[in-house]
Amino acid sequence: MKKWTAVLLGAILVMSMTACGKDNKAADDAATPPATEQGTTPSTETPPAKEEPKEDALPTADELLQKSAEASQNLKSFAMKADVKQHIVIEGEEKQEQDVNMSLDSELTLEPVEMMQNVVMDSPEGKVEMKQYITEDGIYMLMDGQWMQVPKESEQEIRDSLDMSSASPEQQVEQFKTLAKDFKVTEDGDTYVLTADVSGDNLKELAKSMMSQAGNDPQMEAMMDQMDIKSIHIIYGVQKESYLPVTTDLDMVMAMDAEGQKVSLDMKMKSAYSKHNEISKIEVPKEALNAD
Repeated sequence: MKKWTAVLLGAILVMSMTACGKDNKAADDAATPPATEQGTTPSTETPPAKEEPKEDALPTADELLQKSAEASQNLKSFAMKADVKQHIVIEGEEKQEQDVNMSLDSELTLEPVEMMQNVVMDSPEGKVEMKQYITEDGIYMLMDGQWMQVPKESEQEIRDSLDMSSASPEQQVEQFKTLAKDFKVTEDGDTYVLTADVSGDNLKELAKSMMSQAGNDPQMEAMMDQMDIKSIHIIYGVQKESYLPVTTDLDMVMAMDAEGQKVSLDMKMKSAYSKHNEISKIEVPKEALNAD
């Protein structure tokens, strides 16, 4: 059951990262149209004509999703902090309950795809702290104060989980458009906020489509087929000026039967994005490069 939880968590983490997509092009195109340049009315009428569209013409969910996807196409790098809390209940001959909490602090470049991340996980088995560098030249890990290089034969699975080519902005837009009617758009300072509480059969197809971005793992696909997703609560924050993502909160409640046991999972994940296009390269420490 631990393996199932790890596979699912990995898929959701990749889904969160791919929400940033790959481009920033629409920042210029997304400016408010010059609707105020009509006629030659006196200056006393000009200010309200410019202010009203900002207050009244709040973008629709479709417009924000489209502009966010377009804006992410030129995104070259970003940082992400995420906190994941899982409450797992396993019912079989005996009932087991466990909490697994994870925090991540990551920096990612997209061309090429390279990553640095600090991971801290608390589970019934204990606390695990790890630092990881994933680069074109190799994958390095720091655990228990000791650096190691991941064997070449084990690298591909890790690299496949970071392959974002299948998560094109257009694909992401189509996925979220199925939920556009459920999103409520508000604003909070310099951020547009999309919020949705969704349930029903379309959730399973959406989750399967998004999680497939982590790779075509037959085991994960089989698990998703067995899964009953009860609800998903999404909060997605987008910068007003650039339309790049700044926050993603994802609450998922799901259940499944596996290995003769009934498993329920309540997962809450909060992510924050920053340093858009500010990270030029992932630098591996010298002590890691010297690891055996």
